[in-house]
Amino acid sequence: MANQQPLTNEQLKEFNKVLEERIIEANKDKAKWKKVLPDLMSADVFVVAQLSDRTNDKGERLMNILTLTDKAGHQTVPFFTSPARLSVLANENRKTFNVMKLNTVKLFQSVKGKSAVLNPNSPAVKAFTPFEMNVLVMENLDKLPKTEKPAEE
Repeated sequence: MANQQPLTNEQLKEFNKVLEERIIEANKDKAKWKKVLPDLMSADVFVVAQLSDRTNDKGERLMNILTLTDKAGHQTVPFFTSPARLSVLANENRKTFNVMKLNTVKLFQSVKGKSAVLNPNSPAVKAFTPFEMNVLVMENLDKLPKTEKPAEE
C-alpha cells in the first residue's frame, strides 16, 4: 500500500462508481449479487484505519481498523466503495479520518470474526457475516494483488 500513488480528486469522485450502481441494482434484484460479488472482491475499498507499530509473526505491520458496536455489543467493520460514502461517519466532533484503500479480500482476511457492512446508510449497502466473509475469502484468494498472495508450499 505504501507504493500506491494518491488518487486525484476527480479519480476519487469516480472511484467504484459503476460498482456502486451495480450494488444498488443488486439490492433491488438479489439474483444480481451473484455477478456483483466477484467484482467487489477484486475491488479496492476504503476503511477507517491506520497502520499499527505492532507486527504479526510474518513481520507485517498490523492495522487498527475502526469497528462500530451496536447496542447489543456486536462489532461491525464499516467499509466503503468511495471516499464520499465515508461522510456517514462524520459528526461535529469528528470530521476527518485516517483512511486506507485496500483490496476487499485483504480486508475480509484482516477482520476475521467480525461482521462488516459496505456503505452503511446508503442505497449501496450490503452486510456481511463472518462466515460469509470467510467463504468469500476462500473463493477469491486469486483476487489478492500478487504481492499479497499467500506463499505457496
